[in-house]
Amino acid sequence: MTLTKEARDELPESDFAVPSKRALPIQDAVHVRMAWRVLDRTQGLSDAERKTARERILKKAKALGIDTSDWQSVSAMAFEAMAIVMPVVEDHPNRMPFSGVLTRIDEPSDNPPHGSNGKLVMLPRAVAEQALPSLLGMAVDFEPGFKGHDPQAKIGVITAATIEGTAIHIEGFIYASDFPEEAAAIQIDKDKLGFSFEAKRILVETMDADPLVITECVFTGAAILLKDRAAYTTTSLAASADLSDEDILMSDELKKLLESFDALSTKLDSVSASVEEMKKTPAKIDASTEHTRSMVEPHATALESCAASMEASGIGSHSPAGHAAVLRRMAGSMRAEAAIGKVPAIYHDRDSGYYASAEDTTKATAAAVEAATKPLKDELAAMDTKLADLKAAGFKAAEVPERKTLSPAIAALLAKSGLGAPEGDDKLDPHKVSKALADGGMDRRAILEAKTALARAGLMI
Repeated sequence: MTLTKEARDELPESDFAVPSKRALPIQDAVHVRMAWRVLDRTQGLSDAERKTARERILKKAKALGIDTSDWQSVSAMAFEAMAIVMPVVEDHPNRMPFSGVLTRIDEPSDNPPHGSNGKLVMLPRAVAEQALPSLLGMAVDFEPGFKGHDPQAKIGVITAATIEGTAIHIEGFIYASDFPEEAAAIQIDKDKLGFSFEAKRILVETMDADPLVITECVFTGAAILLKDRAAYTTTSLAASADLSDEDILMSDELKKLLESFDALSTKLDSVSASVEEMKKTPAKIDASTEHTRSMVEPHATALESCAASMEASGIGSHSPAGHAAVLRRMAGSMRAEAAIGKVPAIYHDRDSGYYASAEDTTKATAAAVEAATKPLKDELAAMDTKLADLKAAGFKAAEVPERKTLSPAIAALLAKSGLGAPEGDDKLDPHKVSKALADGGMDRRAILEAKTALARAGLMI
């Protein structure tokens, strides 16, 4: 268990892997394992201090009876693998493959996860191995902006899970056709995104510890979110792997198009709202307002002339807050008040709601504004078509990977067990594979790894 600050301060220097800096406490088995896992990532240590710390950790592990036989090679080994065998469907429109690191094991989290009362957590390897099968078939969810968890917004499924070194790797599919905008956003921002696991039936050693050491859990899914929002900031996500240079360029184009699309949609919504507001009030230009309008018109015209002159000189041209734009709105406001027989005294900007409703008093103005929306609508329609084409092309590049060839090691293993690689579209029977590998002396864990490799290669039912 992790110490409180007070308890840590009371430890003798002999209970630290780096006594001179009181770094990496090793007073019990949990901390010895933790110190070994984080040693290479601990900042502020020289090579000599790391070497000495490594020796002290191993010595303390031996004294506590901890098995360290796999410590030297742990980062390169896969300890457990599970997978759902998915049938290969060519050109499937609703499967965008993803893979990545779900979480770290035997390491304290970088941030407190939701529901931990502000404390860090640590998932030991043994607990992760026991819970690994519960990941299969669980959903991947997201929250708008990829800022957190929303178990009710399920956009994909986990089909494979593997423990490799200090990480749990997962693979699966995003439902690209059902969630096109989310799938496009994942493709574009995948380097910024990672995973965070979701679990139930969580037991911990003690609630007084920080980090909380999990002793039992059942995985219920995972969320795709920004890395800095995840409990472990070193999680990762790769969507539609092996994209070509053309696909990458297309993604940049798609991103720019989406930004332009949003800006144009907002602009069109604003103009359309003004038009609808105008239609609510019929035009009423009465002879009684003619005097007021003729009195105001020269001043309104002068404002518009001033606006045009400023724009020509490059002054106040910002839209919509520039001086020229404001002057034109002032002119419109003055005309609107004059049209109802009121001498302008106070400027009502568009935010007041007065300008739009008063402007409706002239049919000519309403027709002009409606005409002004047509280019926007045409541009939006063209952009919408282009956006749909780009998304379709992007998802086509993200389809299920083609059948892979087996590695020499797996091919040799099959041959040794009396099984050859299937020809054409034929596939191996998983039960026959399990029996053949078991008869060849392979243990359960290695059989799972081999079957996962065969499934990923598309060579097993």
